[in-house]
Amino acid sequence: MEQINLIKKNPEVDLRLSYQKWLEGALVVALLLTIGLFYAFKRFESTVTLKKVVDKDIEQIEIPPTQQLQKPPPPAKPKIPVESEDEDVPEDLTIDEEMFDFEAEVEDLPPPPEEEEPIVPFFALSDKPVEIKRVNPKYPELAKKAGIEGTVVVKVLVNTKGDVEAVEVLKSHPLLDESAIEAAKQFKFKPGKQRDKFVKVWVSIPFNFKLK
Repeated sequence: MEQINLIKKNPEVDLRLSYQKWLEGALVVALLLTIGLFYAFKRFESTVTLKKVVDKDIEQIEIPPTQQLQKPPPPAKPKIPVESEDEDVPEDLTIDEEMFDFEAEVEDLPPPPEEEEPIVPFFALSDKPVEIKRVNPKYPELAKKAGIEGTVVVKVLVNTKGDVEAVEVLKSHPLLDESAIEAAKQFKFKPGKQRDKFVKVWVSIPFNFKLK
């Protein structure tokens, strides 16, 4: 039979036997390096000093309790007359007419409320308002000196008498609006009609401000 020769490693060159020693040595070296780094760098100290915050006294205010207002009781419901079941009440009983003086004159009565005239759209008129009196606006001195020109468009409410009741600005210019409004208030029209009845209507008026 052939002999099998087993080859064995020399314990002095077997690295697996020295792993534990190398690991312990590396840990010791790492620990020494870490401690050395802590001592090598100077300690950081801040030169900023924080101000002391003084606690402020909180003033306590006593709030009076809220008073709950009681709502007044609802008004009593009107009583509905019910036919009496008493047999002693005569059926032909009526209120005495002498208690009321229908011929007496009543004084200090308030005037009847005036009915507000409706405003009719311009397109719904059968006869459009006709301008009778036109007033040209005065050129404001400030706008003249500044050399400002422009167009202001206003709309006026023409009543059933042809007078201007209200003026509103549709296209504005800050320095020219007031002059245009004052001129529009002085306009006079033949009032517009709808089915042979004079009505109120809004009319637009443009004012062109141009320097010569």
